[in-house]
Amino acid sequence: MSIIDALNVFYREDTISDFLINCFKDSNDFLIGFLNEAKIQVGDYTVFHVDTRVGLGENIGTPDIIIRALTNSNMKFIIVENKMGAVEGHEQTNRYESLEARTRIANKYNVALENIEFHFIFLALDTTAKPKNSKFTFLNYHLFLQREWSLQNETLQLIFKDFQHKLHNFYEPLNNPYESLELDIEMDGIQRKICWQKILFEAFYPNKELVLDWGEVGGSGRSNFLFLISKPTWTSDKPFRKSGLAQTFNVHIDSYINMLDSRSKSVKEIGIRFESFPYEPHSKIKNLPNYKIFMENKSIFGDRLFERVLNRGILAKRKNTKLLVMTIQIQAMTIHETVQNIKKQFGAIERCIDEVVSEMKRENLIK
Repeated sequence: MSIIDALNVFYREDTISDFLINCFKDSNDFLIGFLNEAKIQVGDYTVFHVDTRVGLGENIGTPDIIIRALTNSNMKFIIVENKMGAVEGHEQTNRYESLEARTRIANKYNVALENIEFHFIFLALDTTAKPKNSKFTFLNYHLFLQREWSLQNETLQLIFKDFQHKLHNFYEPLNNPYESLELDIEMDGIQRKICWQKILFEAFYPNKELVLDWGEVGGSGRSNFLFLISKPTWTSDKPFRKSGLAQTFNVHIDSYINMLDSRSKSVKEIGIRFESFPYEPHSKIKNLPNYKIFMENKSIFGDRLFERVLNRGILAKRKNTKLLVMTIQIQAMTIHETVQNIKKQFGAIERCIDEVVSEMKRENLIK
């Protein structure tokens, strides 16, 4: 058993961040190698200072790691967001890159903002967990398996070797996600989630018109992987907090996979949802003005979509919950068949959604 397994810390972001900081502080070669992976160059005789969990206020948040690289008059601040299996929090990278965040960092370290050169790194286990903010350089933990990493402290060397072994075992089944899922190769929930992410992401990513998102949700004692497919035209132009509930909409297609059940090898159905933009639970919007109109629009959307779907011979079930308007059955025996069927059904219903959304926009029901 490795040290990482014995302490059960592999997925604990704070603990792994602390471990990386100790590696950075122990060896400039280690830290410079890490920065080179992000194509951040530092000069000779650079002095480094590394801090963890620097609070920037409730509306900004707390970056995992801040690295200060000082070379004569040059000053680089590198903000590192670390993700060990989790996805990005709501607008997290946008908040950390904002002018307000950079100003607060400058004030916290008593440095003039104009004297700081900022860099941003998004470090994640998940190969598909890209940051929303384009200023963040995406790095994957697999980088720690691809070269020599020099450490001086013997204890850190031992822990890092165990960490590399854990990373190797983590990534090995992800190299062939179809095979790993089909053959019931032993994986934990996060590995199974990433396998599904890779499969579905690769299936839909070539269509640049689509907006793809994913995450984990709980419900009925289960942990589900949720994959969302939408389009820019399927979402309101403005948040409902600014424009009101009367014309807000956010249409997407989703699939759920139970991550706690290794026997769950396929998606049984996909759902079409009509929500507010951005999404808020109905308990938080039901007392707001025009909630009734919003629900009426949802019903209109569902009725019109269901009529078009039936006319095109798509097998669907009309739903009328607070979120769901319709489900479409996915019939498949294997993972490959499941993905191909999802793509086929999405292609069949995409045009129907386009037509209904355009129609409701022309009638000024939504905008």
